Amino acid sequence: MAKRVLVFTAHPDDFEIGCSGTCKKLQTQGYEIVSIVTVRPSAETNNNRSKEIVNGELTHSYNISKFRLKVFNTDLHSNGRPNLAVNNNTITSLSTLMEDCEIAILPNPEDYHQDHSNTYKLAYPLVKNVQQVWCMHSWPYCLHYTQSRPNLYVDITNQWQFKQSLLNCYTSYITDENIKQIKKVNQYAGLNPGVELAEAFTILHQYD
Repeated sequence: MAKRVLVFTAHPDDFEIGCSGTCKKLQTQGYEIVSIVTVRPSAETNNNRSKEIVNGELTHSYNISKFRLKVFNTDLHSNGRPNLAVNNNTITSLSTLMEDCEIAILPNPEDYHQDHSNTYKLAYPLVKNVQQVWCMHSWPYCLHYTQSRPNLYVDITNQWQFKQSLLNCYTSYITDENIKQIKKVNQYAGLNPGVELAEAFTILHQYD
């Protein structure tokens, strides 16, 4: 039976920014990667983006990665914008996307974007019995953490080109300068284990 990694992120591109290098590495080690996006593409206030554009970018990325994607059917406000509310009904609905896994990866609870912190609050009750649960240290939110400290660094030096190819799918949002900043964050994370590039995580729990 294949081992599985379950990744919860709020938006299209959060996965690619935060942990796509690590997941590619785990994929080559025999893990199936399942990505759950909790905020479905919908009406956009950004003139450069639309539901169709974001869906197209998302599809492009997963066509490259071959990771398995699930998008939560998020409730919408009357204006068409998604409303990811933290309540028992949302947790129950989100639980229908759950699968057995050995590793679960979540947004960091310190992320200042409400959708990210809400995704953490919704997902953690669903994965609390998973063997390993990690939180991402993801640009740009990790630049403002005050409490979270990484205790796991994954060398993604050989996975960077793959990660960059996924980031390049999101041209309506991620600029070349953004990719440079993401790489700098990964370079900084690589200092601790002494590698060129790394993604950083906090292990919330790890059961034997």
